[in-house]
Amino acid sequence: MNSIKIILLVAVLVTSGCSRDYFADGGTLNIDETTTLGVSTMDYLKSHGELFDTLTALITLTGLEPAVNAKGSTFLAPKNYSIRNYFNLVFPDPEKRPATFNDIPDEEVDRITEIIKNYIIPDEEIVRGKLATTYSYATTYGDAKARFNLVQDDYLGNINMGAKFVIFSLNMSPPGQRERYQSVQVETADLRSTNGVLHVLNANTHIFGFN
Repeated sequence: MNSIKIILLVAVLVTSGCSRDYFADGGTLNIDETTTLGVSTMDYLKSHGELFDTLTALITLTGLEPAVNAKGSTFLAPKNYSIRNYFNLVFPDPEKRPATFNDIPDEEVDRITEIIKNYIIPDEEIVRGKLATTYSYATTYGDAKARFNLVQDDYLGNINMGAKFVIFSLNMSPPGQRERYQSVQVETADLRSTNGVLHVLNANTHIFGFN
């Protein structure tokens, strides 16, 4: 009987610990999912909390939900794992890392707000079928220059063979300086919500904010 109580206690602690850990990542989306979501971008992200609960909490915290759900927009969604790595960079000492979202300093919330704005392309639906290997450009909600193109290679690295991937790049240079882009591969493209288009970014090669 005592051993059963101990097992139950451990299970409760593990479960409660996971509920406080907003840096978890649940893996990749099902490629076979329909591209027509039938819900808004935010509702879709909220329904996949194992991948996006940190992201949706930050969107709500920064007041950017209306911009993410704006009609005719494109949202490029970084997954929880990308955001976890960002917080590990900003707060390298685990003892000084915010325990909850409400504990994030105001100046960091302002920085996160500007970061999320650059994952939003307002008034334009970016879809794979309209892209080419040459660059297409757009302006983010944060007024940064974004670049999109297709890259084709196979698992052996052969160029112009295999699947075509969408690449999202962001100009990281200050205004007036030579453009310097950082890029991330789109893992799941062309998910169509009721308000616009959603692309999911590869968490293995991308840190939130292109850091």
